[in-house]
Amino acid sequence: MKRRVTELLCNEQGYTLIEALISSMIIVVIIITIFIGIVFAEKQLSRNYHDRVATLHASGELEWQYYYRKTFNRFNIAGEKNVTIDLLPRNKVLPGKMGIVLTAGEENVGVASMTFSTLEVKVSWTEPGDKKLRTVVLKEDFY
Repeated sequence: MKRRVTELLCNEQGYTLIEALISSMIIVVIIITIFIGIVFAEKQLSRNYHDRVATLHASGELEWQYYYRKTFNRFNIAGEKNVTIDLLPRNKVLPGKMGIVLTAGEENVGVASMTFSTLEVKVSWTEPGDKKLRTVVLKEDFY
């Protein structure tokens, strides 16, 4: 009887199948985790690229307004403009809207006061992956 118990305890035939199942489950979990990480990184990369393009559109518009004001002593505000944020697969375009708001203000500096104009350029678009409205806003003061 003692020998039979020892043989059962030392028998390793069932362990290799269990070890193979556990190892394959661990490998599947690792592959799924890596895949999810890659998909998330691609979405974040695309979102960051769209933010960068929108920032460049807004910055370019502020530079244009600065040049126009220096040349003609006034701003050239034409209302809302359509801009292209990205070219998507299947010849589709990710559109955006760029709006400009001009506000005037006055700042007291000691005994004198200075008038200034503030331009606010806002670029908005809907992100294709999550359907959220994204916005980039840049402001510039002109004295």
